[in-house]
Amino acid sequence: MEEKVLDLLLAAVRETGLVRAGGGQRTDSTHVPAAVRDLNRLELAGESVRAAVEALSAAAPGWLAAVIDVPGWSGRYGRRIDSWRLPSSATRRAAPAVDYGRDAFALLGAVHHPGAPPWLRELEAVQVLRTVVLQNYTRTITTGSGREVVRRREVVRRREADKDGLPPGRVRLTSPYDTDARFSREDHGGLGWNGYKLHISETCLPHRPLGRWGRGRRAEPDHERGHYGRDGH
Repeated sequence: MEEKVLDLLLAAVRETGLVRAGGGQRTDSTHVPAAVRDLNRLELAGESVRAAVEALSAAAPGWLAAVIDVPGWSGRYGRRIDSWRLPSSATRRAAPAVDYGRDAFALLGAVHHPGAPPWLRELEAVQVLRTVVLQNYTRTITTGSGREVVRRREVVRRREADKDGLPPGRVRLTSPYDTDARFSREDHGGLGWNGYKLHISETCLPHRPLGRWGRGRRAEPDHERGHYGRDGH
């Protein structure tokens, strides 16, 4: 539909003579910040769990109360994650990071359980949580047995760029509330922002002729605004 609208727009401006064939064209881009809070990886994980819990509590409150520890989860996800100060040391931040990962895996496991309503997994907040977990966490499950008892050990940890690898910026989510926003940085100048790049193309018509007496204003090209769009990459 977006492509169809663009084709109709170009056809209309072509009929009025604003865009002509054979002219020059130049393209530039500028940054557009997204209308969301900037979150670090820890805040993103926690807020994604909170957003999924909020969506599930509105869609299936009875089911949610039966699968999670409501008092415990309310203490962690009752407020926005970025509304309280995070621990200053990396060691102290590691604990809530693992807690968010475990809660996310537990919630996704409950949603995808055969006894859960199938439509719950189609909720947008649940889909976003699944993507955030895949991009930021790893989970290892080992089983062992002894004296007729099967032991299951689950290890959840955050992905590290040098060990596990992180997805490229063009696909990495930065907010659970805007899945098109990406973090970008300019090659020159070091400007960084969370949002989009606005690409602008301009058509440049031939120079205007000089005035009647060969004098007058300097001939300049006519710049006419062409097609533009939003690009999350």
